[in-house]
Amino acid sequence: MSFLFNFFKKDKDIKDKKEIKGQDSKSEPAYKRQYVRLNRDIGVLSKDIPGYKTVTRDISLGGAKIEISKPIPKGKVIDISLELETGKAVSLKAEVTWIREVEYLKKYELGLKFIYDNPNQQQEIEKYILYVIETQSNWYKNPD
Repeated sequence: MSFLFNFFKKDKDIKDKKEIKGQDSKSEPAYKRQYVRLNRDIGVLSKDIPGYKTVTRDISLGGAKIEISKPIPKGKVIDISLELETGKAVSLKAEVTWIREVEYLKKYELGLKFIYDNPNQQQEIEKYILYVIETQSNWYKNPD
């Protein structure tokens, strides 16, 4: 199953989104996840997130995309807790690697890169991803 975690997937440009702080909306984010992405809504708690709670739009072993009401600066490292569907919570740090304004929703999408302080954090997320792959038929985020 390790081949699943090495799967490389490119982000696609999406209409009605614009990069924040002068970045060109057609440019690719500097950091790209290189793992399988799950199209899952997982609870995310953090004192750095407006309202202290949001959900992921997708998640991988390397990071997640979240949607929030106010931007967090690119490069900022935040403490988060992921509330997995298995009932477990994983607390770790994440770096904001990119941010885009979603104008029609009046929200912001952020790319988070997970920073693992210990192997247990990564193992819990890996177990969760394997659980979803094994039990769900619609786990993969279609690039189109």
